[in-house]
Formats: sequence, C-alpha cells, structure tokens
Amino acid sequence: MPPQVLQRVSVRWLPEPAFEDTDTIALNVGGYFLDLRIVKADGSVQWSRAGQRKVVKQEPFTYQWTRIIDSTGILDPDEAAWDWQKLGNGDAFESGIAKCPLKNGALTSYEEIWRDVTRAGPTPNSWILQSADGRTFLSCIGATFLGMRSDPDGGFDVKRSEWDSKQKAWSIKFEGGHVAGIPGANAVFSIATGGWTVGATVALGSVEYVVKAFETTPDLVAIE
Repeated sequence: MPPQVLQRVSVRWLPEPAFEDTDTIALNVGGYFLDLRIVKADGSVQWSRAGQRKVVKQEPFTYQWTRIIDSTGILDPDEAAWDWQKLGNGDAFESGIAKCPLKNGALTSYEEIWRDVTRAGPTPNSWILQSADGRTFLSCIGATFLGMRSDPDGGFDVKRSEWDSKQKAWSIKFEGGHVAGIPGANAVFSIATGGWTVGATVALGSVEYVVKAFETTPDLVAIE
C-alpha cells in the first residue's frame, strides 16, 4: 500500500449501533504507523500510539499492529481483518476483537470503517522517524504532520499540523501534553531531504532520529 492518512468514520461494538465520538487519524508509511484519537466532546487524547504494522494473514487479509509507544501504557499487539472491497465506496472495513471501554474492558467483537483522507502537501516524500531513545515518533504524509512522545515520567505528548496550501505554511491543529519536546513541522522540514533512506540517522537539534520508513509519491505534491 502507498503511504496513507486514514480517518476513522465509525466504530461499532457488536451488537450495538455504530458511532463516532473521536477525531481519529492513522498515518501509515511502509511497515510503520502513528495513530491519534481525540475525543470530540472535550478535546482530550483518548488514545495515541505508534509502532510497526505488518500483514500476518492473506485470507482473510489481516494486519498486526505492534505498539512501541502507547498513551495507555499497554504494549500488547493487536490484530484485525481489513477489507477494501466490502463497502464498495473505497472505504476500508476493519473487524476484530478487542477490550471494549463501554463494557468494562470485556473482549468484544468490533467493526470500524476507515476512509483515505490523504491530501497533497509541500513534498512528495512521506516518512516516519523514531528518536534514538525510542520515545518519539514523527511522521508526514502529504498535508498531514504528526508527532508523539512517551515521556519518562509516564506522560504522553502529541502534536498534529496540517499544510495550508493558500498560506503555504503549516498550521497547528492539535497539541496535547508537553509539546516542547516534539519538533514542529517547520523544524523537521528545514532538514528533510529526498535523499533520506531507511535506517539513516538524522539530527534535529541535539536529538538524533532514525528513518524508519520513507517513500516518494509524486502525486502527493500540491499543484500551485
């Protein structure tokens, strides 16, 4: 799959009806991902995580997400089946079993619908970086930038920015926690190059990052 920004349309804990009470996005590049879920009612972080994503089964097509950092502190891997054809409108249908927060954590079958909302931005390059200490992840796909950090004291920090094509600038859409420890989109783009390769080390100030995923997609460049 090419790099994607996905937005969750709905979640359903069977047999209850589907709903959506969060602004949830996931950024996928290569075998890595970042996932941010913001509660619409109060703007708090419901869940945020980053890690590796891989295919573990072809029939049904099944992903496994291995969490490297997670705002809940739980690092157990997740698995779920994905179907891009079932709904017939381009949206993805995810199904699996997970602990339901509405049922005191009881294991419950669930369904989620995801939509590709990738927008063109200032660069054709999509990437995911991880700090050398393993605690910070940064990613950009098209017009979406996302950074998150797991603090040593147990806190969790998140920063999301979106590219404004009219202003030709990044604008902050969400910040939570001690965001001073997360480089902004402008700082990262000041050193980002098309020459990055997976496994390479790049420096942002005094912090070193490892390029975990990198892909170039010409269609992601906005036409001025």
